[in-house]
Amino acid sequence: MKISTRGRYGLYFMLELARDYGEQRRSVKSVATERGISDLYLEQIVASLKKENLVKSTRGAYGGYELNHPPEEITVGQIFKSVEENIVAVESDEKDGKNERFLWGRIRDAISDVLDHTTLKDMIDYDGEGLDDYMFHI
Repeated sequence: MKISTRGRYGLYFMLELARDYGEQRRSVKSVATERGISDLYLEQIVASLKKENLVKSTRGAYGGYELNHPPEEITVGQIFKSVEENIVAVESDEKDGKNERFLWGRIRDAISDVLDHTTLKDMIDYDGEGLDDYMFHI
């Protein structure tokens, strides 16, 4: 499964809003500058998040974006579904039989479970213990 830059940048933005939840609003430009990404591209992504009611904006001197719900109520799955065009864990092949499709389905369900049960609060509360940076190559 690959997460596009839209998904990554949407998650970055939402994490920054979650860290500041209830304290301050953030501008797209401030988050883009901190993360070293294009503010114009991030604006497009934020428009998708706003359309799905995950964020709200306020105009004016103290304006900016904030989460529309508490961090414990917003899942990574919601974020990815609002900004990614297609999330596919494993694409099925016409040569796949029922046994392979069984495995691909289990992988899809496991990934969906993680995305749909990991909240922004879970991510900002994570202390870095227990997981190493790893990648599987098959």
